[in-house]
Amino acid sequence: MNLSALPAALACLLAAALACADATAAPAAADLQVEIDSRQQDLLLIDGARRKPLKLARITDVDGVVERRALLADSGNGHGHGPGELRYLLIEVDTASRADRTQGHCGAGIETDLVWLALDSSLQVRKHDAYRIASCLQSIEAGERVAAADGSLRVSLLRPGRDGEPDREVTVRYDAADPSQGLQVHDRLR
Repeated sequence: MNLSALPAALACLLAAALACADATAAPAAADLQVEIDSRQQDLLLIDGARRKPLKLARITDVDGVVERRALLADSGNGHGHGPGELRYLLIEVDTASRADRTQGHCGAGIETDLVWLALDSSLQVRKHDAYRIASCLQSIEAGERVAAADGSLRVSLLRPGRDGEPDREVTVRYDAADPSQGLQVHDRLR
């Protein structure tokens, strides 16, 4: 065997080994998209060629015409997502306060909810939670909102008491470093 040919042969073997390793490695999670469906009643999860309807009214109290949605955090974004592992999403959803958007009290109002989802590899919802952080229909006063680059979020709000009840200070947190914990709600009397 010619010694000058050895580095080329090793380079060829190394290239083949690397190509084989790339082919067998788990693919990175695709960027998941969340869109509003054509009827503006629900959301649609889009993962590459897969499209999965997300029936909000079946899993949360979120109901009404969807005005806006924002995917705030996705635990699968840029990381492998293996079988049996859950993928966690934090979505902010604005819905119309009333079905008839122009009539009566809060006719043009908006309800804003944080929605936390745990999805399996087929995008089926395995766990869920939601918390209303702004409302025209309910007494909620917005406070501080702190969003981190990793998708963590902390929202503070005040729920004024009615009929002599004390006000309640509420903090809703989502920790992107431990997404399985979901929404953490801390509620205390003021």
